[in-house]
Amino acid sequence: MSVTMPPPPSVSAAPPDPRPVASVVVCTHRRPELLDACLGSLVGQRASGGAHEILVVDNSPGMEARPVVERWQPAFAMRGVPLRYRLEERSGVAFARNRGVAEAAGALIAFIDDDERACENWLERLLEPFERLGDAVDLVAGEVEPDFGDQPRPDWLGDDLLHFFSCRWGWDSASRFLQDHEWFGEGNCAFRKRLLADRGFPTDFGRKGDGLMSNEGVVFLELRAAGAATYYVPEAMVFHRIHPDRLSRRWLMRRMFYQGASDRLAQRRHGIAEQRWDFNVNLAKLADLDVESLEGESLRAVIRLYFQFGYAAAPGMY
Repeated sequence: MSVTMPPPPSVSAAPPDPRPVASVVVCTHRRPELLDACLGSLVGQRASGGAHEILVVDNSPGMEARPVVERWQPAFAMRGVPLRYRLEERSGVAFARNRGVAEAAGALIAFIDDDERACENWLERLLEPFERLGDAVDLVAGEVEPDFGDQPRPDWLGDDLLHFFSCRWGWDSASRFLQDHEWFGEGNCAFRKRLLADRGFPTDFGRKGDGLMSNEGVVFLELRAAGAATYYVPEAMVFHRIHPDRLSRRWLMRRMFYQGASDRLAQRRHGIAEQRWDFNVNLAKLADLDVESLEGESLRAVIRLYFQFGYAAAPGMY
């Protein structure tokens, strides 16, 4: 009599790690239409070396972003990409960024802002240096191109002024490590989550609502000063929507005033020698100046002046 022996037990492979390799964090504040376009540009993106997730951090108590996220969730789910929503009620982009870092499941975090759209293969290009160069890379920065929407680009807005709108760093046409003096914005970058294990974005800096304070990204300056290596990938491009109400010289002056204030506060916090300027300005004449008629070097001179005003005023403002 023959006996049929049961087959030997199969050795199953270890279950895949459910954690994503990367988390794409989108901080948003009362801009559902722009967020909708941003999420649309993230559908179909892929991460080098594994799966990824999208995490939207809503910095508005009105939760304007929630229905946008819910509308997009099925499209991401079809591609196996979790799209999560979190509400951060404390006002300020730094609070939102810190919440995104805390909630991110990936070892790598990529930031893209709600008023930006990612180019094709953006995420893959942004994360590729981590996979190729390993621990030699701590942060990766991509390029930012302006998007004027239906509005024409103003004649006075030269290429050298675009970085005041957080656009076009222009460090090189090829990927390479950044030098110490070469900076980047928070709106298109990636970094290792462990770098922020004991620090975060300073919540007394950065945008709050419609305010124009900046420099919440000083945390990246701290990391780089401590030796964090930053790689630049110009092909990892996003398109930054320049809002029509910002396409005026007067808005730019206001922006530069608050940039000056932000820079001085950052220098004071980190013990950096503060700058001194001697300038004698007739405030009555300045108030009567037709800012919107300025061109060329006259425009740039007034831009520098407003920056210096903000820098000088910072200690009494904050």
